This record gives sequence, C-alpha cells and structure tokens, in this order.
Amino acid sequence: MTAGAYPEAMGDFELSERWSNWRDLDAIFVAARAAIEAGPFDPPLCEIVFDEEFDPFSVDTFEEASAHLRRNRVRSMDIILSHIDEESARLTLRYSSAGERLQLTGQGSDWDRARAAYDAAQAELASRFGITTFKLPKLPRDTVAETRKRLVIDELEAALQDVDSGIDDR
Repeated sequence: MTAGAYPEAMGDFELSERWSNWRDLDAIFVAARAAIEAGPFDPPLCEIVFDEEFDPFSVDTFEEASAHLRRNRVRSMDIILSHIDEESARLTLRYSSAGERLQLTGQGSDWDRARAAYDAAQAELASRFGITTFKLPKLPRDTVAETRKRLVIDELEAALQDVDSGIDDR
C-alpha cells in the first residue's frame, strides 16, 4: 500500500477531561442539562447509574437521581447522555466519591453535535472552579508601522511647506 497525497479522514470525535477534588454534585446535573440543550440531544437518551462497580442501581431522570442522592450515600455516579443514535453523539459524566473525581467524556461520529455537548458541559464545570475560557491577549500597538507612518506624514508636510506658494500668482 502506498501513501496517498492526502491524509486519512479524521475518525470520531473523542475528548476527555478529569477534575479532582470535586464536591458540587448539583453542578454535574447543570452541566448535563447544558449538554443536552447544546448538542442538541433531541430526544435525549439519559441513563444514570449509581455504584456500578458494587450494586448497580439505575434511573432515567435527573429528578430521580437527585432524590436517590438525597436518600443514599453513593460511591459512584455515571450520567450517560446521548442522541437517539447513540453512536453519533454521546456524553458521559462519571463521578467517584473516592478521591472526589469527576471525568467528562464526549464522543461520537457527529463532530458538531458531540463537540457542542462536550463544550457546553465543560464550560459549566469550569465556571464552578472560576476558570474562564482561554482568551488571547490584545496585541500591542505596532510602533514600527506607526513610526513609519509618522515619518511619511512629516516628510509630506515638509514638502508642502517647501512648495512655492507664489506659483498661483504667475
């Protein structure tokens, strides 16, 4: 097989980020709702699994999950969100009370939808830590260009002063 002139097309979208010392469980639900809206996942498929590694318990709504969290101590919680076609766009929020870790994972063949869901959830989570999105600094003034412009203007003004104003009188 010979190498082609063009690189192979990119595969599915997949991005993951882990947060340590996570304690704000309500923020996880806010991030999940933002992902559903931004995806958009319409209709959304939602599965929330508690303590998957020990004695799994599963619910299908955020309200049921919140009620379960108020009544029980959980070791882990996985929120799995997707579009009706699960392979096109999927987002997972995995919380572990051991070490208070939260992992955000986005994936899917529909780059636009998967990335929009991931970005929306990531922005909500980052804002809870007071992290803002990356912004490039404003570029400094181009003093070289300004100096050249000023020198050209000075030369033109000097040339105008040297012009014989008596030409019109002839």
